[in-house]
Amino acid sequence: MTRGRRPERTLKRALEIAGKRGMVQQYQHGPGMICNCTIYLPGCVAQVRIKRVRHLRCSMQWLEREAAEELAGLRLIASSGEISRELWICAPNSTFRFFRICDTSLAELDRDGRPLPAKSPAPVPGAAPAPAPARAGARKGPADAGQPPCRPAKEPAPAKNPVKTVVQDTPGNPDQAPVPKRTEAAE
Repeated sequence: MTRGRRPERTLKRALEIAGKRGMVQQYQHGPGMICNCTIYLPGCVAQVRIKRVRHLRCSMQWLEREAAEELAGLRLIASSGEISRELWICAPNSTFRFFRICDTSLAELDRDGRPLPAKSPAPVPGAAPAPAPARAGARKGPADAGQPPCRPAKEPAPAKNPVKTVVQDTPGNPDQAPVPKRTEAAE
């Protein structure tokens, strides 16, 4: 249940941020509204709900409890790689935090909609120092020589004894799912 007047200043600020990401369509406020706006990006659509909170420094578990109604509404929207369901929380001083709603969890985003790193970039006291940046004109090693940062995994080797799956159906019960039965393939 909402209390108080509609946060016009917060919505205005959120629409400015959304406008920097792409074309924005704002929805009229009303009962049962799931999203405040939709951001159209090349190859992606972001459905955004804006919620005002007292404190931005909160854990994911607290946010799951505090914004349970908003999260449940956003989870009604289909989940895919082209549809981003986002919850933007805002403090009274118009500072925002951004979250992508996954099927079972939340992922924090930056202002541009990219996931934040899992670990803080701040150095930890007593940890090994970060490697020094490469000098200009230095020769690149084999790891740097134009290779993409993530290479696809190699295909697994074929099994020596392949296993054949046969579906065994139980007669008389149409609601029962077929049970897979494993048998060794003849060589």
